[in-house]
Amino acid sequence: GVYEVPFGATLAQLLELAGGVTGEMRTILLGGAAGGFVMPDQLDVPLTLEGTREIGGTLGSGVVMVFDTAADLTAVLRRIAAFFRDESCGQCVPCRVGTVRQEESLARLARGAPLGSRETELALLADLAQVMRDASICGLGHTAPAAVQSAISLNLLEASR
Repeated sequence: GVYEVPFGATLAQLLELAGGVTGEMRTILLGGAAGGFVMPDQLDVPLTLEGTREIGGTLGSGVVMVFDTAADLTAVLRRIAAFFRDESCGQCVPCRVGTVRQEESLARLARGAPLGSRETELALLADLAQVMRDASICGLGHTAPAAVQSAISLNLLEASR
């Protein structure tokens, strides 16, 4: 559903307003496709620019997506990667190619068929993310790897289902 809370309300207050969480909460994607994941122990964070920055997050578009332990986060990340691939205007190579390669890498991980090892594939994703952040012309390319890198840093990316 759609819920609005004043600036400074906490994630916990927002979730309570929305009726709570069904099942066991695994993680929350804060800030939409260009955002990052936060963990259940961070529900007391105030939804402000400073509050989310302190936990390495962002308010981004204001989207808050809650995932329980049954959610296939690899599939979610692949959909996010496909979104950025589709939205890239193609003007700059880092974004045009990087978004495609990011999606391909996630697909290989989901199939359990990484290039080399899983660690090699994760390193490739990290390198792609750095190039996209450093060399893309606009914000889309800069933020395209954000959710994927956040999931990797929190060890949320499943090998294969």
